Amino acid sequence: MAFKRHISILFGLALLLLVGCNRGFILKLGDQDIFAFGSVDSCNFVQNELGARISWKSSVPAHFIITSTVPADYDQSIINAANKWNNAKRMTVIEVHRDNGYPTTAGTDRTNGIYWMQSWDGSSTKEQGRTIIKWDISKIKDADIKINAKDFRFFKESESDKAGKISLESLMLHEFGHALGLKHIDDKSSSMQPYLAAGVSRISTGDIDINSLNCEY
Repeated sequence: MAFKRHISILFGLALLLLVGCNRGFILKLGDQDIFAFGSVDSCNFVQNELGARISWKSSVPAHFIITSTVPADYDQSIINAANKWNNAKRMTVIEVHRDNGYPTTAGTDRTNGIYWMQSWDGSSTKEQGRTIIKWDISKIKDADIKINAKDFRFFKESESDKAGKISLESLMLHEFGHALGLKHIDDKSSSMQPYLAAGVSRISTGDIDINSLNCEY
């Protein structure tokens, strides 16, 4: 009986060797990417040490909580940013809601929070926001987004006074991209560019972003 079980597991693993994005092969177990063989395209995703792309796999939509630290008048900007990714993919990959009862500090709790930070690491004062993702093998289990409200001021798209301020919707579009597993891209059409200038609105996903998303989700 044990021998038959062993054969059946090996047979199952063999069946789960799938073609990767564009080229190469990925060994999958369930919805986990275990190992990448050959030249597997990153599709602009973070990759683990074995070459597999890091993402939520089948566990979408990813749910994010706007914590009480975030001023409520920015809720719509955050929701708009999430919906830009949903519209790009033509399915819901991110859901957002406010919960003022949720803890105001980030933790590894498999719940994804958005935090308005009044204190920030002094060595990273040029960092407008930060997304921290944690994964198991290749599947994201936890993601938290921190907004640097100590060193930056922000504007809503409906506001006329944008001088010296950062577009919160643009920043959140970028950070949600990281939360989905995407890395920085030096492409002027991408929302994943590493730098966002003050007063600039970059509130649309580029074709490269949509292609990246379609590669993995």
